[in-house]
Amino acid sequence: IIACNCRLVTSMFAIVLCTLCNVPGIAGLGKAAELIYENHEEKIAHIREIKDHFIKRVMEEIPDVKDNSGDAPHVASISFLGVRSEVLLHALEEREIYVSAGSACSSNKPEVSGTLKGIGLTKEYYESTLRFSFSIFNTVEEADICVEALKELLPMLRRFTRR
Repeated sequence: IIACNCRLVTSMFAIVLCTLCNVPGIAGLGKAAELIYENHEEKIAHIREIKDHFIKRVMEEIPDVKDNSGDAPHVASISFLGVRSEVLLHALEEREIYVSAGSACSSNKPEVSGTLKGIGLTKEYYESTLRFSFSIFNTVEEADICVEALKELLPMLRRFTRR
């Protein structure tokens, strides 16, 4: 059975000629899959270098933070005590730095992340967690710009947080 133009088409010989199939799209997806794995180890090393650099600077230069990152080379999860994640997310967004709040497992759910609870974070930490994602297109300089923005924003935002 082969899906073609929103219909299921069966063929005794499993050969179906479908003039409505998106052949360029299929070929493009195949090429994209091929390219993503070219120099894969080098790409992963580059991404991990940026993530590790970012985490090291955050942990050394910003007080009251907790690193919740796991082994994934492309995601840093950091909790910033004393400021709600949504507030910090929007402050960074104003500087064209785009991050996500909470954990990926809870991105579309209003309740608190079971993942963050599961790793033992207390309420004040899981309500202040941001996810920073890195790719092969990011640079160490961009990570540094983000750290500098955090260093500027956090003292001000923490002063205005309701206790």
